[in-house]
Amino acid sequence: MPTIEVRFASGARTDCVIESGALQRLPALCANAGLSGSSGLLCDARVLSLHRDELLALGAHFGDPVGRPVSESRKTLAEVEAMCEELSARRVGRDGYVVAIGGGVLTDLAGLAAALYLRGVPWVSVPSTLLAQVDAGLGGKTGANLRAGKNLVGAFHQPRLVVCDPVLLTTLPSRERWSGLAEVVKCALLEGGDLLQRCERDLERAASGEADALAPLVEGAVRLKARIVAADEREGGQRAFLNLGHTVGHALEAATGYTHFSHGEAVALGLRGMLALCEGMPERDRALRLVERLRIADGRTLDSGQRQAALEAMGRDKKARRGAVRFVLLERIGAPVLREASAEDCARALAAALA
Repeated sequence: MPTIEVRFASGARTDCVIESGALQRLPALCANAGLSGSSGLLCDARVLSLHRDELLALGAHFGDPVGRPVSESRKTLAEVEAMCEELSARRVGRDGYVVAIGGGVLTDLAGLAAALYLRGVPWVSVPSTLLAQVDAGLGGKTGANLRAGKNLVGAFHQPRLVVCDPVLLTTLPSRERWSGLAEVVKCALLEGGDLLQRCERDLERAASGEADALAPLVEGAVRLKARIVAADEREGGQRAFLNLGHTVGHALEAATGYTHFSHGEAVALGLRGMLALCEGMPERDRALRLVERLRIADGRTLDSGQRQAALEAMGRDKKARRGAVRFVLLERIGAPVLREASAEDCARALAAALA
């Protein structure tokens, strides 16, 4: 599998390595990326328990891994502070770097800790879930949640290196693979072409964990995201298109306290809501058929209070401007557009997502 080089207008550069067994070569990959000095290895505690021998072996180079019990409900500034305290205790200096191994919550938090500690040190992202490999691991958007909503505090801090090892995906539960595939389907609707066709053909095989079905989907999604974030590092333009399905998705997560839906499940529902607003879109039925194949583990029933909370959360979405909610919609598959939405549009999108 390839190494994808991403260069940003700011001068930052990220190398994304997609390779089975890459975790074992992590010290060499870091050295090749020019990283040296003291390091801090921050891990999702669940990943540490599942891959303990491999991660402890890395301790000879990076120091003993620090397992953090992260979750969406613990994606807070308090956790970022705890990570910074760990880096300080390990005497990570300005010439050092942070290695983050885990799902999207861990990489978001550790990336933010790297951005803040000593006013910024380099970091390496090693996403361990399908969702993180195709979304959170690349692009430099780090963040934490506030009570008012998801990722409302954060920083742009590009990882120097992203390492996607498909071997890490073998221990994922089925629900986590389906969650990641929602982001892959999102990318397929933005891209069309071969990625869309592969999703239509191989979605269930990928969800079952078949490597030959998963690997091309990971590569296709990473290539799309790499191209977009290289052209728009700080979400001033087309990078906002990567939020397809996320306006409703983030609102559903916030309204249910980040405990009912996984992020990918919320995005899958958000894609349903988004398509309800794409009147006159060619091949809308084709897009909806693919989206409806994405599985939601615990159903999509919300009470009236949660629905109202979701509508209010949409109004606080990061894409909102001057009080107006903005949706990423599709003029056609492969042609996203950013449009303002009325309160009635928001209600209609939410109803379609939960229908």
